Amino acid sequence: MSKTVTKKRKVRKMSILVKLLVPTSLMVILVAILMGLSAYMQLSDSLVAAGVDEAEMAADMAVGAISGKDVEKIPEAGDGSAAYSNTLNQLRNIQDLSGIKYLYVLYEEDGKLYYSVDTDSSMDQAEVGDECDDVTYDDVKDVFAGESYVQDYIDKSEYGDLITVYKPIKNLSGEVVAILGSDYDASGVTKRLNESVLKVAMNAIVGLAVSLLVIGLVVTKMVKNLRNVDDKIYDLVNSDGDLTQKLKIKSGDELELIADNVNALLEYIRDIMLNISDGSVKLNASSQNVVEQLKDTELKITDVSATMEEMSAAMEETSASLAGVNEAVEQIHEAIMKIAENSATGSEKSADIMNKASDIYSEAVKNREDATEKANVMKENVNEKIKESKAVEEIKVLTDNIIAITDQTNLLALNASIEAARAGEAGRGFAVVADEISKLATDSAQAANQIKGVSEIVINAVNRLAEESENMVAFLDEVAMAGYDRLLDTSESYRDDVANTGAMMQEFAASSEHLRHNIDDIKEAINAVNIAVEESTNGIANVTIITSDITEAVGVVDKDAHSNNEIAQNLNTEVNKFKLS
Repeated sequence: MSKTVTKKRKVRKMSILVKLLVPTSLMVILVAILMGLSAYMQLSDSLVAAGVDEAEMAADMAVGAISGKDVEKIPEAGDGSAAYSNTLNQLRNIQDLSGIKYLYVLYEEDGKLYYSVDTDSSMDQAEVGDECDDVTYDDVKDVFAGESYVQDYIDKSEYGDLITVYKPIKNLSGEVVAILGSDYDASGVTKRLNESVLKVAMNAIVGLAVSLLVIGLVVTKMVKNLRNVDDKIYDLVNSDGDLTQKLKIKSGDELELIADNVNALLEYIRDIMLNISDGSVKLNASSQNVVEQLKDTELKITDVSATMEEMSAAMEETSASLAGVNEAVEQIHEAIMKIAENSATGSEKSADIMNKASDIYSEAVKNREDATEKANVMKENVNEKIKESKAVEEIKVLTDNIIAITDQTNLLALNASIEAARAGEAGRGFAVVADEISKLATDSAQAANQIKGVSEIVINAVNRLAEESENMVAFLDEVAMAGYDRLLDTSESYRDDVANTGAMMQEFAASSEHLRHNIDDIKEAINAVNIAVEESTNGIANVTIITSDITEAVGVVDKDAHSNNEIAQNLNTEVNKFKLS
């Protein structure tokens, strides 16, 4: 068994030591800085507050040591007065005792501040009445109102570290006459603060160094244990698959738990490899058996495939023959269906014709009776109308009477005209009437003559109509009634012939229907046989295809079996590389 040694790799970016130590150190440094700043701010606030208290106490001592009455006199008395000297001496004594750097008295005129007393002993000492430029009245007007002003911070300037306090100076009546300005020297406070900051910084640095050292030792110990675990795992990897080895880490922390879990994993892998080893042996034997069985199965399937192909060819020929028979039966069936339909249609038509023939015969009988009755009535009506038409001849008589009347009227009109002419002017109107009557008589005569001519034409037409009516009545008696008789005979004969034809068509339709049922039964039987043959053909074809597919599948399975055999052998070889016991 060959031995494969894996080269031990180094970390790709940063080691665990760096990843743990750097962030932890930065966090400790940050915490130390924050704690130092917090301590500095608290100490600074405490020392400044103490300095402010000292400055205010010194200012209170200075205000208590001087007289408000003297301070009120100084602006008028000047710097040579006793009040000025007393006040200056008292303030300088307080200044020497209390640590005040600058001490002075200010008064106000017209909104401006002026020096009353200045304890400065240098050349910069302000004289009485000098205007103050360092502060304005608005800044200290509350002090002139009786309130004290105490600066709560250290003002660092060219004059030094100062805390300024302004106190009101009152006279005996309680009136504010001036204010006391006290610039307390806070350099001592600043010095103590700097010393305290230095001590805090030193303590922080020492604490930080100790913390980093402790963290470094702890992290180094952890990394060392991790490296031990890594070395052990490396040894396992490069031990020729020896799964019987164990990690022995007794650190008491998570690393010991990791080692125990790795040991459990190795045990689990060893069990898996044992199972794989047993399985590979069984798989190898099973693959050999499958290969042998597949060879025999492939030969049998080849024989079955050939037999099924022959059966498929025979079934296809049978199916083709049945298709021809089915087609012939289908044609016969269609012919019989047409004959049956025609027979049924002929029978129905025969019945309809017979019914119509019966109706025609009945209608002919009825019509003959009606025609006879109507011919008699018509004959009587014609004879009566012929008699009535003779009245037209009376029109000729009336026309002759009208003509005679018009002749007499013309004669009367002529006589009237003659009499009107004799009457002269008086008979002129009557002559006009007589003339009009003459014209009317003439028109009436013309109309009567026309009526006479028309009457003669009508009389001739009535005579001819009478003659034709007599001929028509004779025709009805001789020809029409005889035609009705012949129609009755023909209808009765036609009705009998149609009845016989209908009976024959019904018998033929019944025979056609019986034959159609027989053909339907034959057709169904042939269809059933055809379907069975088609199903058998399709089944054989499917079996042939399936057999071919099985043959191919068996070939594939055979290849896979050989492949599985090789895989089992390779797997067994790989498993044998591990030491399992």
